Amino acid sequence: MRNLRWLPLLLLLFATTVPSSLAEKVATMPAPTGYIDDYAGVMTAPAKSELEDLCNDLHTKTKAQIFVVTINTLDGESVETFANHLFAKWKIGEKKTDRGVLILLAIKDHKRRIEIGTGFEGILNDAKVGDIGREMVPALKAADYDEAVRTGVRRIAQIIAADSNVTLDIATSPESLAAMEKEYAPPPVVKQQPLIKSKGLGIALVAVFFFGVLGGILFLFRRLSKFSSHRVGTPGSGRSSSSSSDGSSSFDDDFFSKNDSFGGGGGGGSDGGGISGDW
Repeated sequence: MRNLRWLPLLLLLFATTVPSSLAEKVATMPAPTGYIDDYAGVMTAPAKSELEDLCNDLHTKTKAQIFVVTINTLDGESVETFANHLFAKWKIGEKKTDRGVLILLAIKDHKRRIEIGTGFEGILNDAKVGDIGREMVPALKAADYDEAVRTGVRRIAQIIAADSNVTLDIATSPESLAAMEKEYAPPPVVKQQPLIKSKGLGIALVAVFFFGVLGGILFLFRRLSKFSSHRVGTPGSGRSSSSSSDGSSSFDDDFFSKNDSFGGGGGGGSDGGGISGDW
């Protein structure tokens, strides 16, 4: 019974120390180990693996990056400030393009934020990002964090892919896929009436063949003329078309292979763009 006198003090000590141990600070956040960084431990391994593959596919095909971060608590800091500072620290998005997105979930605070890089402000405006965030809310309220993150990442990835005219390997339900295809489908192709009637098809084919042969001869003649002029020109005056005049490229394809740790692409500019919310 004598030891029970210390029980209230121990409970008070536990209540004051545990929340601070769960709080994350941007300054002490480690470098990311992948696109999906579940520091709160609320996602399953299969979901993280699936979304990791999707984000990697997106980056490979569009040079855009989506990072997801779950934390326990903001410890009084605003979700906007935390997301903006983490976005800059991790340098999310390729250098000079800032085509990056950060989805941040503070689990115990029930706060969410989608931070948008400056390179995406045209296609991921506040209205569109706000809609995506609200689509995540039902799953967040149900504590189904796999589905919440899956919804956000897939919707954003699909918008970026459509803008870049690429197809992603997205595993999704037929219903959501049909909805995305309807929303981002290109305008229908207007079928034109045939210009040549069937009875004149033979004459048209002869004309096409004649002009095709003539065009091929002219093309070959021009190529030979250019080849001759290059042969008599100044040696070494040619320039490779695979690189720009200053030796730089638009994107650093070998960024991850040249760095020991996983990270952003050297960008990090977001200017505070994005949408926050609760659940």
